[in-house]
Amino acid sequence: MSTFIAQILTPEGSLFEGDVTGVKMPGTQGSFEVKANHAPIVSTLEEGEVLVRKSEGETNYKISGGFVEVAENKLTLLAESVIEE
Repeated sequence: MSTFIAQILTPEGSLFEGDVTGVKMPGTQGSFEVKANHAPIVSTLEEGEVLVRKSEGETNYKISGGFVEVAENKLTLLAESVIEE
């Protein structure tokens, strides 16, 4: 399965960075998932669950809302607060 780089950032620093197979997140216009080779996008996020899919399993995070940018097989998620569940 194809992978891409994902990074989750807060004002305190990087919470996660690594190869992933997908990231599902709560967009303000509805939930969506990014996979490898996704078209470039910038979106706002609302409070909710972020599911990070890796080849070795999944990790859930709860975010307070924020922004996400996807370009050239790299996803950067910025949130004021993130809690790993």
